[in-house]
Amino acid sequence: MLKLFNSFSSSKEDFTPFEKNHVKIFICGPTVYDFTHLGHARIFLTYDLLSRVLNDQGLATDTLVNLTDINQNVFNKARENSSTYIEIAKFYASAFLSDLDSLNIHSVNRLAFVSDYVQHIEKEIMTLIQKQVAYTAHGNAYLDISKVKNYGKISHQTRQDLSLHRLDIGPGKKNPEDIMLWNCTDDFDFSWKSELGEGIPWWHMQDTAVAMENFGKNYDVHGGARELLYPHHEAHLAQYQLLSDSEMPVKAWVHVGLVLSQGEKMSKSLGNVVWVKDLIKKYGHNLVRLCIFSKHYRDDFDFSENDLLMKKSLLDLILLTRSQISNMTHDDITNLIQELLESLNDDLNSPVALEILERICIAVKTGKSISKNDFDRICNIFGIKV
Repeated sequence: MLKLFNSFSSSKEDFTPFEKNHVKIFICGPTVYDFTHLGHARIFLTYDLLSRVLNDQGLATDTLVNLTDINQNVFNKARENSSTYIEIAKFYASAFLSDLDSLNIHSVNRLAFVSDYVQHIEKEIMTLIQKQVAYTAHGNAYLDISKVKNYGKISHQTRQDLSLHRLDIGPGKKNPEDIMLWNCTDDFDFSWKSELGEGIPWWHMQDTAVAMENFGKNYDVHGGARELLYPHHEAHLAQYQLLSDSEMPVKAWVHVGLVLSQGEKMSKSLGNVVWVKDLIKKYGHNLVRLCIFSKHYRDDFDFSENDLLMKKSLLDLILLTRSQISNMTHDDITNLIQELLESLNDDLNSPVALEILERICIAVKTGKSISKNDFDRICNIFGIKV
């Protein structure tokens, strides 16, 4: 049985979806104002691997990715280019989809522009206000976190820890750590009219509305980078709990470690990003996938192009194995395939799985047989096209 590390419980747990043989996955998607860098790619490759492992076990996956187009960076980009935020968002969303395709990621089957959900966001904020777990102050709307059970559980913070954070500073807030839902006071050169006042639906509530309207009151996996644990995922869970009247509306919170560049987080603001489209053009998607999967998804890693080049020997072995497939699989290799699958069932332990894949390829090179079906199965799980 597949075990996944759940950030909520800080432990590996047996994974069983709410619905038999059907897994609903929500991934926090990109803010669509620039191209995809390797840090983003690692996130989507991780959940693509998860989907492929689940599909191999006979489970269908339904993966939703939100596209954040209500964001100051998008608005700024539109202003710089004398364009509209819609045009900017569509351009970079198209580039994002092109990058997913180039990486052989086809597990994402739902995409949602946040701007298409403003009415839903407004409706859900009004519901929270009616439930008296949210309130308005000087034109803004806030979630009252004192009404939320287990708040801080995902990021492992006590109430005292949380009280040290001052989020979304504004007049009239009941608690410094309360989460903004709707912003009517700041000027973004763009706004929406609503019963709450003319303003901007805030980040955390955007994702909640997208997930709620697509998946309903529960879903199985919420994914994203580890840096989103607080405040974003804490806020999302709190809002979802209150809207769904469930303490556990999400089965597993699965977080991916950071990709570093020269010891620092890879980010556009630091100017140290490595663009996916450039890597694929230079090395191809197989090496990118092998490189990403050579590190456990929960670990940070400091990327260099040498990491890609070091996987060239493994890719060569895989290609050699492809040329030597036969009609049957030797018992020793059957046992190795089972070990490989068991390692992936252990919280997607892809580094160990790749080591076993190398042993399989060496065994074939030295004369043991592997069938086309078994070889194709392994390559499909890793998303390798040969």
